[in-house]
Amino acid sequence: MNYYALFYELVDDMVNRRVPFREEHLRLARESRERGELALAGALAEPVDRALLVFHVEDKNKVESFARKDPYVINGLAKRWEIRPWNVVVGNEPPPSAAAPASGTILRRWTARITKSQLPKYLEHFSKNILPELRRVAGYLAATVSLRHLASDVEITVETTWDSHDAIRAFAGPDLEAAVVADEATALLTSFDRRVRHSEIVLTDRA
Repeated sequence: MNYYALFYELVDDMVNRRVPFREEHLRLARESRERGELALAGALAEPVDRALLVFHVEDKNKVESFARKDPYVINGLAKRWEIRPWNVVVGNEPPPSAAAPASGTILRRWTARITKSQLPKYLEHFSKNILPELRRVAGYLAATVSLRHLASDVEITVETTWDSHDAIRAFAGPDLEAAVVADEATALLTSFDRRVRHSEIVLTDRA
């Protein structure tokens, strides 16, 4: 996961000219935030002539996709936009008061719903795209995908195990409980958790 800064150069009188498009712009930003992609966003003040949006994503394609869908860009309120990789030096680590325990394996649990017809596509996506990404993260240990077949659809439960909260932070970003859901998976699912649950594994047994 990498940080990217999206810069907008805004038109004059932006505060008034943005009114017809502001709600749609905010909806797009909130959805990106819920997917765990958008970390921070806002306009510079005095004057309101630029805006900065910070993303934490795999690559800049997701940032480009956001900008091209943004009504501020589509309607010419952002005269110019630019994406720059951002190397975060300070602030990417948890504050001392929020430090996670150093010991204990962490279980990360997420659930979603999908139609039976789309299930094979999701499992293929998980195998070909998600697993290779997880394996690149230091501290990732294992993953399990389980299914519960319901009357009209299927409930998917994804459980991953990690050797520390720091390892999860390297994958998910500073908001540990934000679900990381790729656009390809979002298009397949009928619903999914926006937040995940973590628990510490203290005892396991294998026959």
